[in-house]
Amino acid sequence: MEYSPAVERHFAAPKMARELPPDLPGLVAGEAEDRTLHVWVRFQLQVVDGVVAAAGFQAFGCPHTVAAASVVAHWLEGRPVDAARGLDVRAVCAELEVPVEKLGKLLRIEDAVAACWQ
Repeated sequence: MEYSPAVERHFAAPKMARELPPDLPGLVAGEAEDRTLHVWVRFQLQVVDGVVAAAGFQAFGCPHTVAAASVVAHWLEGRPVDAARGLDVRAVCAELEVPVEKLGKLLRIEDAVAACWQ
């Protein structure tokens, strides 16, 4: 399968692929998986005064999944929580030129971020 230059760039050097310190004030985490699709994603967010002050992610999946999680984590950092709750991974798919058949995997990213607020 061919990947867009953006997917290749984010997969080779994902932004925010890290685990945040567990004692960080305001730390929330959420994860989602689909074993049938071979995908698992976990986000950690530090929320300070209603803003995502820091973001980190861990992901297991195809290059599209890792690249999209990288884009999302970078997008989340510095956003107000209300904006972060409105994440639409379809926009990320368009930005990365992800084939429509990969959408099911990338929706787990949306689920993992949503789980941070539960």
